[in-house]
Amino acid sequence: MKRRTKLLPSLWHGVLLSSLALAQIPAEDLQKITKALPEQATARPKQPRQLLIFTRAEGYKHSSIPYAAKALELMGKQTGAFTAVPREDLGAFAPENLGQFDAVLLISTSALAFDDLALRQSLMAFVKSRKGIAGLHAATDNFYNWPEAADMMGGYFEGHPWHANGTWAVKIVDPPHPLTAAFHGKGFQILEPCDFAALS
Repeated sequence: MKRRTKLLPSLWHGVLLSSLALAQIPAEDLQKITKALPEQATARPKQPRQLLIFTRAEGYKHSSIPYAAKALELMGKQTGAFTAVPREDLGAFAPENLGQFDAVLLISTSALAFDDLALRQSLMAFVKSRKGIAGLHAATDNFYNWPEAADMMGGYFEGHPWHANGTWAVKIVDPPHPLTAAFHGKGFQILEPCDFAALS
């Protein structure tokens, strides 16, 4: 199997605040999250949307996970774009549970194996039925024994090319695109780029 490496920025790692525990988010940090939220959605959904926020990490546990989950929960409420439902148990991917959602967001999950073939089939059927899947930061640090899922996520996490105390500039080349419109054409910096090994 031939692998090629490409550099992709890990945008969310530099945006999210960190915590030493997966417990309570300090009020000061919660205030910062709330202040950073958009006031309204870029596009209003035609019907209510349910977003599964999946936070299980079987490998490295990023301390930013509860911050990301809370930010998305609050963003959904404030904008009315979606209702975020956080889950950590793999049972969320059983067909009878997954069917209620419009999309799945993997938040810094790591080393997910998905050994249960029924859950694998359920997730693939969900995505192939034109439902959504996306991932933040370590969402590609999964599925090393499940190539179809790794391909769905765009490849495997391979490492950090540069570690120590650096920042890297991101230039917005298509300001009106829906994915970049929120930046209003202004570039920004990230703290931790990632290398990915893609399946070919």
